[in-house]
Amino acid sequence: MKIRSKEYILLLSVALVVISVTSVSVFVPNAFAQSDTTNKSDTKVSIQTYENLSEVFGTPLFLETNHKRLGSITVNTDPIQTQDSYSATGILKDVGNVTDVATFITTHFGDGKSTSIGKGNFTTKDGEIVNYTGQDVGLTDNKGIETYKGIQIFRTSPEGKLGFLDNAVGLYIYRYWPNGTTSGTIWEWK
Repeated sequence: MKIRSKEYILLLSVALVVISVTSVSVFVPNAFAQSDTTNKSDTKVSIQTYENLSEVFGTPLFLETNHKRLGSITVNTDPIQTQDSYSATGILKDVGNVTDVATFITTHFGDGKSTSIGKGNFTTKDGEIVNYTGQDVGLTDNKGIETYKGIQIFRTSPEGKLGFLDNAVGLYIYRYWPNGTTSGTIWEWK
């Protein structure tokens, strides 16, 4: 009797697993189908992309107010890599005006895609400095607009007004339009 009882429990367990898997495979596609309300002929997509990270991370850590590309040189041709430097000014949360100077090495791929890695620093009016390393992915669209989304890790002395940035992590979005307009925003990931 005990053997049959074990066999019965095993058979019942297998049956429940089969029913569960079948139910999930039926309900999951239906759930996705029900939430997909986009018109297939419409170019809009209803996926949340978080272009404005303020919804997730709150007030930006840094807002760029002016940007000047200082230069670009080709450092490799296979794959194409450029070394790009810039100087910018902006407003650092709880500090005020700062200067941002950086150099990034960008590896360019086909279809307007790229990756960059670089170093830079923010400097306050009274000379206090916070250094950072950054890494991003870039995309240039068919209108020539460059968008870079990445991460920065800050390093500075824990003392002073920039001490709150020591070992802080920033997430950023920078955009460059063909007409010279730029925008840059960094959010702190706490």
